[in-house]
Amino acid sequence: MSAPHSLPLETFIAPFLPDCEELALALLNLPNPHVPAGVTRPAGQELLTAMCRDQFASGGKRLRALLTPAIVAAADGPVAGARVFGAGVELIHNGTLVHDDIQDGDTLRRGRPTLWTQFGVAQGINAGDALLMGAVAGVLRSPEIPEDLRASLGGLLAEALCETIRGQVADLALRELPQPSLLDVESVHLAKTGPLFSACFVAAVRLLRRGAVAERAAFELGREIGLAFQIRDDLLDLLGTKGRGDAGADLREGKPTWPVLVALRDTPGPEADAIRALLRHATQGSPPSDAEVAHAVAWVRAAGGGATAQAHLAATLDRARAAAALAFDVPAADVALALCDRLARLDG
Repeated sequence: MSAPHSLPLETFIAPFLPDCEELALALLNLPNPHVPAGVTRPAGQELLTAMCRDQFASGGKRLRALLTPAIVAAADGPVAGARVFGAGVELIHNGTLVHDDIQDGDTLRRGRPTLWTQFGVAQGINAGDALLMGAVAGVLRSPEIPEDLRASLGGLLAEALCETIRGQVADLALRELPQPSLLDVESVHLAKTGPLFSACFVAAVRLLRRGAVAERAAFELGREIGLAFQIRDDLLDLLGTKGRGDAGADLREGKPTWPVLVALRDTPGPEADAIRALLRHATQGSPPSDAEVAHAVAWVRAAGGGATAQAHLAATLDRARAAAALAFDVPAADVALALCDRLARLDG
């Protein structure tokens, strides 16, 4: 594995965090031409705005919003346009979270009631739709983005959104498979997380006018970062540092994760069969007890699932570092390298 980069990721992204939320929500201030003459407060607009603001109030690291401007700023590029694009990515990310919460029946996100529990499923769907499409419309109309790049960057967002939706479809279908494989899970990981990260890096390349070779490398960088992001998330759950209480929350939900599937593949036998049954019963509405979860976590660790997943994470991040060096010159590449270093740490 490569040696850690000297500067932490926060050094690069911190300057762009203030006003990030307001910039994202401002993209939703689109014209309302289809209202009766004389109406100054279009029907539904206040509620829609309140729902979108409530979703952003749930917090988050805003990483997707900050990557593109941090990279472009490091290369002395058009930062204002990069900030708008990053805000659009953050809108899409939040729109997918709203819909995911509805589909999964989650009542809390980051300790707050999810949007659909406050406003209902139907209005939650509407708010998610607005966040998704408002991002594309806002980028297409933004005066901060160079005019010759607006259509290109708007299309980039739309394509990333469509593939992310495909990933969610695959994720839901995965839960119905009797014995999902590592390839099944990796396919979901790539599609759910890779597209928006690739969009962040490709947009930076386009704003910096670096050409087709750099763009291909930026796309691969996003794929590897997306995969690393999900493998790391699975590892955090196994180690109990995911911020969801004790280790094994994913096992309790019947979610097939990378470390678990590695252990099942490499250590067949009665214990493995019992873990498969535990996962199957959890997806059917019969969650395991705390003792069963603790036993399963201990077995996965002892079977080498965690160690193998960590090795795979390290290899994935090394490929990401190589792609970053092709996509960007120093110091812009340093932003992506610092992200890789952050993902290599398993401390939450």
